[in-house]
Amino acid sequence: MSGDTAASSGPPSTLAGAWAAFTAWQSQPRYLMGASLFRLVAGAAVLIEYLINYSQRRYLFGPSGLWPYETFVAEMAHTRNFSVYAWSASPLFFEVCYHLGIVVAVLWMVGWRARWLTPLQWVFLWSLHQRFPGIWDGGDNIIHLILVYACFADVSAHFSMDAERRRAKGAVEPGPWATVGAMFHNTAMVAFAVQISLVYGLAGLYKVQGGVWQDGTALYYAFRSGQFVIPGVTEWIYRDAFVVTALSYCTVAFQVAFPFLLFLNPYSRRLAVVMGFTFHVGIALVLGLVTFSLFMTSVDLALMGDDEYRAIGRFLTRLRQRFLPRTSSPSAPVAVEALAEPSTGSHPPAA
Repeated sequence: MSGDTAASSGPPSTLAGAWAAFTAWQSQPRYLMGASLFRLVAGAAVLIEYLINYSQRRYLFGPSGLWPYETFVAEMAHTRNFSVYAWSASPLFFEVCYHLGIVVAVLWMVGWRARWLTPLQWVFLWSLHQRFPGIWDGGDNIIHLILVYACFADVSAHFSMDAERRRAKGAVEPGPWATVGAMFHNTAMVAFAVQISLVYGLAGLYKVQGGVWQDGTALYYAFRSGQFVIPGVTEWIYRDAFVVTALSYCTVAFQVAFPFLLFLNPYSRRLAVVMGFTFHVGIALVLGLVTFSLFMTSVDLALMGDDEYRAIGRFLTRLRQRFLPRTSSPSAPVAVEALAEPSTGSHPPAA
């Protein structure tokens, strides 16, 4: 009888223990530095999109622009889509919306009331992209999805005006909603990881089926198309058969392997993030897709834990102390000092 009782109580005890461990893990927000770096980099990319099109904004997005306002509104109604630019054909209304979008982008990037501005950032960016979708690249697709998840995350815990305001107020006893907020934040960060894994994994599997990727000539044709050209660099790549073939194969290998590396263990996750960062820096430098690379890099940066960023901060601090005069230490970048702050005791999961 006693043996049967112990056996029958085993699974519930195990489940209860697992649930207790899960709730304990969820009670503390994780990846706060990564979420904050996401806000900084993605915010910079959004601001760049507004500013590089500023002089041509009326031609591209205005009521009398390249895509006629009537056609645009009819398309919105047909697809049951929305854009704030469809609310009025007034040129003044357009100017107000466009410049308000810039203001929201700046305030969100510097982290002023980010929790409230994140939904507004999504609304204005989505509206701009829908006004003339023909000029954007694939980065806008991923940032639309990620910004939805970011609405439930704390993206201004570090490197922000919100963080300075909290620091000025001093330590505050966590309220009853702190655990709920932490659970929303952690779940949002998991959604970041799942979404970027789907993007990389599916892109890699799609490439595997293409003949030009199988024979290693895909990047050769991309460079020779004339659309993605960096003088002096592009020619050097496509003229070397070994280099262009190796880059084509490495691209596919990286994208297919990324989801497995991200969720395998902490060491492979760090490798995946470093590879993703390097991959998109290369895309920005060689192909000139700056905003696309910034959007993708911003999500990659969100996948590193707080303790990992603090370790990077301590390493950068040691380098600064070693190679720069000691008299220059007070003027060290605030971001480096913030990264090197001691841990609060929470350890990041393996994502």
